[in-house]
Amino acid sequence: MKDAADYLNAIKAFIVLTPEIARWEIIREEAQGDIGLFRYRFTWSDGSLLEMFELFAVVDRTIRVQKYSFQWQTQNGSLIKRWDNAAHHPEVKTHPHHIHDGTELNILPCQPMDAEGIITLIVDIIGTA
Repeated sequence: MKDAADYLNAIKAFIVLTPEIARWEIIREEAQGDIGLFRYRFTWSDGSLLEMFELFAVVDRTIRVQKYSFQWQTQNGSLIKRWDNAAHHPEVKTHPHHIHDGTELNILPCQPMDAEGIITLIVDIIGTA
């Protein structure tokens, strides 16, 4: 990626090419040189919802995600999973990266995540449901 705007365009192209995403909207989007952020909201083909937030930097043409939160929930607002890297669970071995699985209190370790990875993961889950 050459800059933040280039990464935002790549993410939006990936979204548009994902048929399991029924609808999506841009809540916030900024690109200032090599720094950027986005907040997007999706409705999936199964009716579930995803809110994505990512703060990132482009360093040597590589994306470095600095902060993220990807909250996936049912149509009625019940949490399915939230992946984030807020530093509030130091007990998790992958700190600060963790998942809230099913409830806010069920905290599990996870590897760092990014927008494309989350979309791919949810597509795989929805496809097997």
